[in-house]
Amino acid sequence: MGFGVSWERLTATLGIIPAPWIAKAAEELYSADIVTAATFYSTMVNWSNGKRLVIKVESSLDQAVQIQIIGNNVNSTTLATDINSPLPCEASGNISVGLAWDDWTPYVGVKITTAVAPTTGTLTITATVQE
Repeated sequence: MGFGVSWERLTATLGIIPAPWIAKAAEELYSADIVTAATFYSTMVNWSNGKRLVIKVESSLDQAVQIQIIGNNVNSTTLATDINSPLPCEASGNISVGLAWDDWTPYVGVKITTAVAPTTGTLTITATVQE
């Protein structure tokens, strides 16, 4: 720990109990070929016991898409609210979005909007919850 104090002694002295944050396996929320200009929704991930959430978007589409993180108090995209601002995902691009307690809702998903219809490619979205 430094200064000649062990981590175990410091936590015993201060009464701190270390609680490691453990990441669950990535969960696939969406994976599809998109060939129309429309709005699509992923499934929702249960974040009710999480401390942090990372959404990863991998695109091999030949057109850009708009990614909007959404949240709800039930496992449904119906009446879900936007979390923060939408983000662009360029053609053949990858982005990640990290949410923390300030953005907390029990269920989180993604709204995908295509302004121009892609002709080829797949969009895959995964979520990793850290507990």
